Amino acid sequence: MDSFVYPGYEDLEISTQIILNEAKARNLEIEILDRSENFIRIKKGNHSEFIKEASKTRLDNYMTFLVMENKTVSKICLQEAGLKVPIGSSYETVTAALSDFNKYNNIKKVMKPSTTNFGLGISILEPKESYEIYKNKVESTFQFAKSILIEEFLPGPEYRFLVLGDKTVAVCNRVPANVLSDGKHTISDLVDTKNKDPRRGLGHTTPLEKIQKSQVEEDVLAQQGYNWNSIPDAGIIVYLRRNSNISTGGDSLDYTDKVHPDYLNIAARAAASVGAKICGVDIISERIEEAPKPGHYGILEINFNPVLYIHDFPYEGVNRKVGSKVLDLLGF
Repeated sequence: MDSFVYPGYEDLEISTQIILNEAKARNLEIEILDRSENFIRIKKGNHSEFIKEASKTRLDNYMTFLVMENKTVSKICLQEAGLKVPIGSSYETVTAALSDFNKYNNIKKVMKPSTTNFGLGISILEPKESYEIYKNKVESTFQFAKSILIEEFLPGPEYRFLVLGDKTVAVCNRVPANVLSDGKHTISDLVDTKNKDPRRGLGHTTPLEKIQKSQVEEDVLAQQGYNWNSIPDAGIIVYLRRNSNISTGGDSLDYTDKVHPDYLNIAARAAASVGAKICGVDIISERIEEAPKPGHYGILEINFNPVLYIHDFPYEGVNRKVGSKVLDLLGF
């Protein structure tokens, strides 16, 4: 599929479009069961498979989904498998989280809801920030879930490893929403120009999402000493988000052939630790091309329902044809 659009199904999530297009190429029967839910059925003879949102299938049971969704539980599974995860704790109440202010005061840390997806509710705090800032972030994070995680912030780029079955099939470096200054245009204008890329849209129907101009982006700019009318020196990369999710305007860079093979095994082991057959493993590392050593990496989380399009249509890199691999895994 040279184009990321599958005619007649443009309203569906692009990951679902990828599955449908691959099914068509294999002459499989296609049924759209619930269009708004991206719920489809693929058939070949007596063999039929339900697929929801491209990567929810019979291969992963409900408990596997629940374990991956809950960051506290999945972290326990990873630790039991001997895999490196950030130090930190989960909290059921605001009071409990506030009582550990001194525990985290000297380190850079991240706060996130225990059950979340698409980077919602995640905040990063610098060392030595005031108690009031810490309290404010704790309270705002609890608005997204009944419990939260506070963990050490691990430095380095973040990579999404896609595991299908017992094998890692693709790796993507997700870069937070950003623009490259030309020294002539305002940050606002640079965002508008970057958003003109036809690959950027809204609602996960295109390979990339448009960069927003919300209060979140404005706050991130302010932390760097910028505003929408700033014109940074040429060559400076200006980030508009702290989280690297593609869903908030980030860029996807294919890294499958660059990572050290041991990391592919680590991701597969992470998936196996929760019994997942289709999942995304988020690993952070400053030395992803070298053999992993203690302190060189950490597994941030395991994600159910991983998107496929960042691997088939990366901002930069090779189409890994993971939609085809999903159908292979389902026996078509």
